[in-house]
Amino acid sequence: RGTFKRLITLAVRFRYITAAIAISLLMVAVSSVFGGRVGYTFFPSPEADKIYANVEMVSGTSRKRTREMLLEVEQALYRATESLDGKKSDLIQMSLGKLGLAVGNQQGGASAGFSDTIGGLAVELKTSDQRSIRANSLMEAWRREIQPQPGLDTLTVKAQQTGPPGRDIDIRLRGGSISDLKSAAAAVKQLVTRYPGVTDVDDDLPVGKPEVVLEVTPEGQALGFTTAEIGRQVRNAIDGAIAKRFPRGDEEVWVRVQLDRKAVDTSMLDNLYLRSPSGTEVPLGAVVTMQKELGFARIRREDGRREVSVTAEVNSTITSTGAVLRGLREAGLDDLVNNFGVTYEFSGRAEEQADTSSDMYYGGLLGLALIYIILAWVFSSYVRPLVVMSIIPLGFVGAVLGHFLWGADLTILSVFAILGLAGIVINDSIVLVTTIDERQKTEALEEAAINGGCDRLRAVALTSATTIGGLTPLLFETSVQAQFLIPMAITIVFGLFVTTFVVLLLVPSLVVIQGDFGRFLVRKIGNRSATKIN
Repeated sequence: RGTFKRLITLAVRFRYITAAIAISLLMVAVSSVFGGRVGYTFFPSPEADKIYANVEMVSGTSRKRTREMLLEVEQALYRATESLDGKKSDLIQMSLGKLGLAVGNQQGGASAGFSDTIGGLAVELKTSDQRSIRANSLMEAWRREIQPQPGLDTLTVKAQQTGPPGRDIDIRLRGGSISDLKSAAAAVKQLVTRYPGVTDVDDDLPVGKPEVVLEVTPEGQALGFTTAEIGRQVRNAIDGAIAKRFPRGDEEVWVRVQLDRKAVDTSMLDNLYLRSPSGTEVPLGAVVTMQKELGFARIRREDGRREVSVTAEVNSTITSTGAVLRGLREAGLDDLVNNFGVTYEFSGRAEEQADTSSDMYYGGLLGLALIYIILAWVFSSYVRPLVVMSIIPLGFVGAVLGHFLWGADLTILSVFAILGLAGIVINDSIVLVTTIDERQKTEALEEAAINGGCDRLRAVALTSATTIGGLTPLLFETSVQAQFLIPMAITIVFGLFVTTFVVLLLVPSLVVIQGDFGRFLVRKIGNRSATKIN
């Protein structure tokens, strides 16, 4: 009856200023997120207990050289551990190397499959709650300690990822020739490496072994040779020809006729003879031109178009994926890829984020529509539900304020919490509006709004206080594995704190504003009716 009544009286009497303040706070909150003052991370991964390192040597590197490089990576790991945790460190529980295969649940495209030129090291650390050294710190020290051996092509060190699949940065380049794609990938990789906190930049178009390209000459065409025919005879000479197939039990047996494997070497093409359609045997060099090129080990296609993927990891303590992607666009990524005649799109976690955001957008609209229908039925009004639902966007103000004060980024869990917060504050708003409607039967609208807010002060405050009190311990949780849940608690705690005042001060003001507009429309309609009668 004292302080709060004076406060709500001011809010209701200067109701348009109250509404303007609420709208201004919402604009500040939205601009803080879009301006980067409060960051957004789609799905923060908990502290990892496993780290994967993959090496890839240039094509043609011997298995022995790859093994030496893999051993250097393992030795660098223990040097980094010693520099961070001392000689008697028990930080590493296990390390396992694989030669010929990459390791990790999300291997890069260039490291897939079996080859003598690739290898990986899987490292398992102590449980995150039992160590003070974080995985990111160890990976940075590990990268510094690694001494590249001759022939090293790519080296990636990344932590085990949880949550949505895909790399932090995944730029898909499509179209153009394969050489244009490789050149564009190299230019994009150079652009990505400029940003601090971005590591393990790689592409999935690895250079393969030297190859010989055969092209039929006019003389060969005159003799009746075609590209398909020459390709068949050369393939049969190198790999052999299948002379017969026959079933044996549940399997099919192929009989392949081959030259002596000792005769198949790099000089074989110089001595190879082909049989023309007329039966004449001619040297291969007389009907084709031979050109040596450096090919690619694998060429990916999607929807019939060549594709190369440029991937990288982002250190969330330094920057965010969204900030890097925005920076790439501002740095001229579009013009860069257009110079090579290719197109691009963001995939990986960015694609997952776009899909999830789209689903949540339509789901949120559907939820708001259902809420409006229910409230319109309960209040028998088309306008009153908008007054009740007006506090939903202002829960975002509390969420942004909380993340700013706590120094945390908004996450997908924060968005979930905002949707849950809407249900809590709407309950308070419904009861408050119902109380105002009951009082309006015996009181003036402005007086009913003020007294109704006073009646519901304790109920609304207790509803918010119990929820805030229950979630507050989570804000101070020290467990590393629970850190990704804290944004959800921040959203609900600070969102409820702000919306409590919004419900008690803004909703009564909006009810009176609704009455003002109602009276204005009645006067307008009455004046028009009087004019028509006259």
